[in-house]
Amino acid sequence: MNLSEIVVLQVIPRLNSGGAERTTLEIVQALVRVGAKAITVAEDGRLADDICAAGGEVIKLPVASKNPIRIIANIWQIRKIIKAHGVTLVHARSRAPAISAFFAARWQGVPFVTTYHSTYSLPKHPPLKSIKNFYSSIMARGDRVIANSYFIGNLIAQRHHVGDDRLRVIYRGLDSAYFDPEKIAPAAVATLRAQWGVDANDRVVLFPSRISPTKGQMVVIDAVAQLSPALKQRLKVVLPGPELATPDYIALLQQRIGQAGLGDIVKLVPECPNMPVAYQAADVAIGGSLVRPEAFGRTAIEAQGMGCPVIANQEGGPAETVLDAHAVGADAFTGWLIAPQNPVALVAALEKALSLTPAERSQLRTRARAHIMDKFNADQMRIDTLAVYDELLNTDLAPSFRLAMK
Repeated sequence: MNLSEIVVLQVIPRLNSGGAERTTLEIVQALVRVGAKAITVAEDGRLADDICAAGGEVIKLPVASKNPIRIIANIWQIRKIIKAHGVTLVHARSRAPAISAFFAARWQGVPFVTTYHSTYSLPKHPPLKSIKNFYSSIMARGDRVIANSYFIGNLIAQRHHVGDDRLRVIYRGLDSAYFDPEKIAPAAVATLRAQWGVDANDRVVLFPSRISPTKGQMVVIDAVAQLSPALKQRLKVVLPGPELATPDYIALLQQRIGQAGLGDIVKLVPECPNMPVAYQAADVAIGGSLVRPEAFGRTAIEAQGMGCPVIANQEGGPAETVLDAHAVGADAFTGWLIAPQNPVALVAALEKALSLTPAERSQLRTRARAHIMDKFNADQMRIDTLAVYDELLNTDLAPSFRLAMK
């Protein structure tokens, strides 16, 4: 099969700013670069324009819906897309659209790949647990099943009994050209800090994860309340994206902030479309959920890639990406791993992060970026994903991409 004959259809609920969405874009870029065709089915989202600009095509379908009737209708719609565009492989990145994509791909006889990028937590009550596990099992029905960390790979093997013949672990990667500290103008950093209400001499703790009870903003507020008065001076804690959260949860956060007397410290600010600038504007970032294990923890590698010290949950994917100070020593660490739901542990980590000398911070920035570029770069993720496609299509996508990089 010639590379120009390869048509990969990726299916994802929406094209917003999450890790799965950005990975979708990065695979589109790789496919187009080697002369293959890339189609993405989604409801829409701000990355849709980026996909089209990269040479991909976006087809809008209501694939985020969990309504059974809509899921069945989407089977027919995705099958029509496969037939009309000569799709040679389907790659699903979320459960509801994966159900539709699975049956459409099987109907048309094309290979089906999934990326299992969440823990998909199960209810404790046995009947509900069985139903939820069955629903999640669609993500383990691919001809190849991609896990984005060994933590998730082990979960898939245990929960769904997927063997090494189908399971592949591929870390998410950082786009080194986009997340490049050298490309960030000081004026852009100053402008963003001003928008946040942060003065030039303020120290910033950035928690860039989605505002949700499952991420742990309450843990952060409780921890900051316990910091010493000296550390609270000229400190700002930035929580982006309240407009994307539920109003009830925002009200609870604002209530807790007021009760703790942190109104001048904790800032709820609009979602930031330029995360490289945000990390440059921060003194320390909190990478991923502080409540439950992250499947991978995209923000942890983004922060490190921009040279920003990071604090993350010791359970889940970040344990594979953050070099913990206790584990590797003072000359090699890139951040701190702490126990989940533990404000006291977060206080200790914040004290260490905010007490770094300028020399220590400079050294950490250099080795954190080097660590991410070596182990978690986007090009390696692209090569590994294209190699999975090659397994099923008997093609040379991955070697062709390697050549195109030179």
